[in-house]
Amino acid sequence: MTYHLETARATIDNRLREAETHRLVRALRLKSRAERTAQRAHQALSGLTA
Repeated sequence: MTYHLETARATIDNRLREAETHRLVRALRLKSRAERTAQRAHQALSGLTA
């Protein structure tokens, strides 16, 4: 029984690490997208005032 509990624990730990990695990658993609959008907006505003 102990073996099964340890296996389940290891599986859960691995899935939690994978989920955390997925969240970090998604957050970085969203941040990058937001930065590109802000840069394009700034360029568009600069073009209007020039």
